[in-house]
This record gives sequence, structure tokens and C-alpha cells, in this order.
Amino acid sequence: MTLKAVRRVNEWDGPSMLKVYAPYTGTEKAPEKEPPELQEYIQRIDRYTYGLGWLLAEVDCQTVGFCHLTEDRNDPGNLFSVEFQLYVREDYLRRGVGTALWSLMRDMMEEGSRRQVFARVHRDNSEGLAFFDAMGFTEYDAKDDTVILKYELKPREADPERPTKPYLIDKFVYEAARERAAELIRPAL
Repeated sequence: MTLKAVRRVNEWDGPSMLKVYAPYTGTEKAPEKEPPELQEYIQRIDRYTYGLGWLLAEVDCQTVGFCHLTEDRNDPGNLFSVEFQLYVREDYLRRGVGTALWSLMRDMMEEGSRRQVFARVHRDNSEGLAFFDAMGFTEYDAKDDTVILKYELKPREADPERPTKPYLIDKFVYEAARERAAELIRPAL
């Protein structure tokens, strides 16, 4: 039996996440030319996990992908608008990992009353563009070699004072969404 999970990240996940992320660095699929040092990466996880959110996908206790949110670069003061980044291990591409991670993150953002999410994808990254199109993102803008895609969320509350942080989402809502997301992953044959 294959064990599948999609869950929140903690700093202990840093090394396995960095192994997934490192092959993307220096390509049009990542914003960095070189992988960050482990300690710096763990600090990023600590900084963003509790405020914005990082999620991890595992198959048989091995990290196969992760995603995270950052502030909206175009409107950093807007707490209801964020940017989404996603990385999947090469041997798990097209196995539902990205869909599972997006599904849980979307559910958490909507439960937390966020309103919109953006993704920045290099124009030559046809796989990334196809993924976001399939998830319902639409082209919002283009700058240089980057296509900015937008997804309109359906927030739980119409006009809250601020979004609910991911770790404060109701545990029953989170667990149900987490289980649904894990079912989307198709293990290797």
C-alpha cells in the first residue's frame, strides 16, 4: 500500500524540500540562479509557514513536491493577495502532485478569506503555463519573459478585517481538505 500525504511544512522538511528545489535553480522555472544554503532556506520556511503557508506532498514518506505563498510583489501591502510557487520532483511530474498541492493551498486560502493569487511563469515554461491554465488561472499581465497569471479565489468571508493565517484554519476543515488533496496523487508504477 502506498502512503500519500499533503500537509503543512515545518523546518525539519527543509533538506528534502531543497533537494526538490535545487534542480530548478538556474533554469527559467525558478527565481534563483543557485540553490540557497540550507540554513537560509530553513529561515524562509520559518518566516513564511505561519504567515502565508507552505505545503508538502509525500509518497511513502518521501518528499515529491511542495508549494508556498509569498507576498504579492505588485501589491505587498495587500494582505488578501499573494503569489504561489510550486515545485515537483522530476519523477513525479504529471502524477497529480501539483494538482494536490494547489487543491489544498486553494482550499486553505479560501477558508482564510484571501481574494486572489498570482503565479509568475517564464514564457518558455510551457509545462508550467499548461498546469496553471488547467487549474483555472488566466493571464493577467506579461513583463519581459514572465507571464503573470491570476486566479480569483472564493473567500469564505466577504469582508474580513484580515485573512486567517494557515495554521489557524479550523482543524476539521484542514484535515478534510488534506485528505481530499492526497487522493489526487497517483504513485509511480
